[in-house]
Amino acid sequence: MKTEPVQTPHRWSRHLPLWPLLLLLAVAAIGHALTRDGPASFDAPLLLWFRVGTDTATLAGPAWALAFWQGLTWLGDTLPRIVVGIGTVIGLLWLRRWQGALLLAGVLLSGLGLSTAFKQWVGRPRPQLVAHLDPVTSLSFPSGHALNSTLFYLAVALMLAPLLRARAARWVVYAVAMGLSLATGVSRVALGVHYPTDVIAGWVIAGAWVWLWFTLAQRYWPQALR
Repeated sequence: MKTEPVQTPHRWSRHLPLWPLLLLLAVAAIGHALTRDGPASFDAPLLLWFRVGTDTATLAGPAWALAFWQGLTWLGDTLPRIVVGIGTVIGLLWLRRWQGALLLAGVLLSGLGLSTAFKQWVGRPRPQLVAHLDPVTSLSFPSGHALNSTLFYLAVALMLAPLLRARAARWVVYAVAMGLSLATGVSRVALGVHYPTDVIAGWVIAGAWVWLWFTLAQRYWPQALR
C-alpha cells in the first residue's frame, strides 16, 4: 500500500513564525497606500466626531474633556512606560526569573526601534483636518503611543499574569492591559494628532510583535516563560 509523502514546511518557515511577519508587512503596505492615496474613508469623520461642529479646535463634551483625553494619552508617554517596564524587569529578577526579565527587556527595547523604523519607512504626515491638542513633531504612521503602550502593557501582562494563582486575578491583569492600550490609542485621535488608521496600525503592529517574540520564546527559549 502506498503512503502519502510527509509534507515538510519550507526551511526558513520552520525557524520563524510566518503569520506575524506577514501581518507586519501587510500593515507597512497599507501605510504606504494611505500615504500615497490619502486617508481612509472613516479617518476624517472620526477625527471630526470629537470636535464641536465646525470648530475643529474645540473638543466635544464637558469642560474637562481636554484634561481627560490628555490624562489618557499620558498613559502612553515614555515615562510611565519606562516605570512599568523597569519595575516589572526588577520584579522578575527579584523572583529569580532572569530569563523572563531578559525576554521582557528584549521585547520592550526592540519595540521602541520598531516604532521609529515604521514611521520613517512609511513617512505619513500628521492629520491637518483638526487642531492638534498635544505637541507633536514626528511622523504619523503608526501611532507611537498606541504601538508602545500596547507593546509594554501587553508584554508585561503576559509575563506577570501566569505568576498569579487565581484565574480571576489573571484576567484582571489582561483586562487592565487591554484597557490601557485601547484608551491611549483613542486619546490620540481625540487630540487630533493621529488618524484612526494610525492608531489601528499601532495596535496591530504591537500585537504582531508580541506574538512573534513569544512564539519564538516558546519554541527556542521555553525557560523564559516558565
